[in-house]
Amino acid sequence: MKKSQGLSTFFASCPREMETMLDQELDQFGIEDREVKKGGVRFKADDLTGIQFLIHTRLASRVFKSFAFMKVRNEKDLYNKAKTEPWLKALTLNQTFKIQTLFDHKSKAFFKNSVAVSQILKDAIVDHFREKKGERPSVDTKDADVNFLLRIEGGRGDKGWNCSVFIDLCGSPLSNRGYRQRGHSAPIRENLAAALVIASEFDGEEDVFYDPMCGSGTILIEAILIKGKIPPTYLRILRNIERKEKTFAFLEQVWFKEKTFLTRDVKEYLQQTYEQINKSIDELEHFQFYGSDIQARNLNLCREHLENAGLPADIVELEKGDATKLTLEIEAPGVVVTNPPYGERLGATDEVKELYYNLGENLKNNYKGFRAFILTSNPELRKKIALQTAKRIPFFNGNIECRLLRYDIR
Repeated sequence: MKKSQGLSTFFASCPREMETMLDQELDQFGIEDREVKKGGVRFKADDLTGIQFLIHTRLASRVFKSFAFMKVRNEKDLYNKAKTEPWLKALTLNQTFKIQTLFDHKSKAFFKNSVAVSQILKDAIVDHFREKKGERPSVDTKDADVNFLLRIEGGRGDKGWNCSVFIDLCGSPLSNRGYRQRGHSAPIRENLAAALVIASEFDGEEDVFYDPMCGSGTILIEAILIKGKIPPTYLRILRNIERKEKTFAFLEQVWFKEKTFLTRDVKEYLQQTYEQINKSIDELEHFQFYGSDIQARNLNLCREHLENAGLPADIVELEKGDATKLTLEIEAPGVVVTNPPYGERLGATDEVKELYYNLGENLKNNYKGFRAFILTSNPELRKKIALQTAKRIPFFNGNIECRLLRYDIR
């Protein structure tokens, strides 16, 4: 399979504090021309490599492809220049679209209102269509066919503002893997769970993996996918191959469909990846993964999610019990990764403080040789764990600033 010729600019977005990890993930694809930005990484690659990264990234929330770049002085200048861009290569009259605008610190002080700027770009797009086609595409703010991201950055001066328009290649966010129950509000997103597993330096060949407060199983499932080298978009790929569904937005975008060689290469790559996924799932080892929870309903939900994920029923040994008392009848090496309650809604109550203290005591007494990782947002709770903290890794769980605490238990 030949790489598509020429380089395009992409932007991969991610939760705050994950930018450096996302940048390191790009190393695996031989992508050297890249720049870490707030909220993601901008990089240059041929189109096939960019799509391969989209398929395999565990950390990105979305991947965007650059469509237009403009230097503008103000809102009027943005409209006039945007109106001349070749929007017919971005969407058709029958496709709906949506625009999200993001500012850096300087541009926010100048432009102020992101919704108003999105409206200006929307007017430029529809007026371009009216001039070229006599009709205009519609806006859909909830479920658009094509999502545009407008990033405005840089100092004003004589050079103007840097306005970059990107097309979202994903459709639904990459963090929505597809195995979780619809409407289920889990305490952690899938790409953050994957980041915790990666930060734990989990070795799929050597380590056992245990989540003592596994809840609906998100951390466990992400660890299994990492062990099996299964791309996190695999459920989309299965639907694409087996049901012929267009499970990625780029598959229906004008720029993609016009590139005959790229569409052929991507189709071939998706088929190859599909075959490898089935092989990898069949080769997964059983009972390397362990999970427990004090609530039976959480364990039932975990089992449902494992089934939704198409993973073997016995890939995880699940047990109902108290994480502060349970022990594993297995030997090190291994990792314990868990996301206990933070006390965000009720504060660090005595009950939550006792939970953290007892969890730390159980780890200290019964998990010699393990590496333990606990995600928390509350420094007061961190102090209740009577273990030497080896590392504190910053993450954001939604808008909550957290630390992943590492303990090397000896």
